[in-house]
Amino acid sequence: MTPRPIPESVRALLPLCGAENDHEALGACRGIGRKLQAAGLDWHALAAAIPAGKTNVDNVHVESCRRRQEPGAGARPRPFGAYAWKRAYTPKQEVEHRKRVRFCQSRPWSFSARERTFLADIAKLHGNLSIRQGDWLAALTDRLDEELRTA
Repeated sequence: MTPRPIPESVRALLPLCGAENDHEALGACRGIGRKLQAAGLDWHALAAAIPAGKTNVDNVHVESCRRRQEPGAGARPRPFGAYAWKRAYTPKQEVEHRKRVRFCQSRPWSFSARERTFLADIAKLHGNLSIRQGDWLAALTDRLDEELRTA
């Protein structure tokens, strides 16, 4: 029995699985899964269709990757898994975050148990905060500032 061919649309979606945006990468993976299922295939069939052995990456032509690059950039897409977690804030902003945490922790009665736990957890961090953590910290600090102004 000859294996079924992999749909061409899967080939177009495959480079998007290495996108920096997690939502975009997951969406591409889910899309590939739907395309394979519609063709009566699964991920195992896709893996079996990839030739094993030594290949020359320079000869691979992927139009969808080149289309996503800026014209004239000449940069090649990074290989899958080469995306390291990027720092969301500068060192100066990190210092400001530490000041905000100390300010909030100096008035624990103004916060719920969940918010106090959050403040204690990020106070222990030695690295950078995520965007969501920074936003929540800013909201807590702003609320506390407002309470102190009205008091």
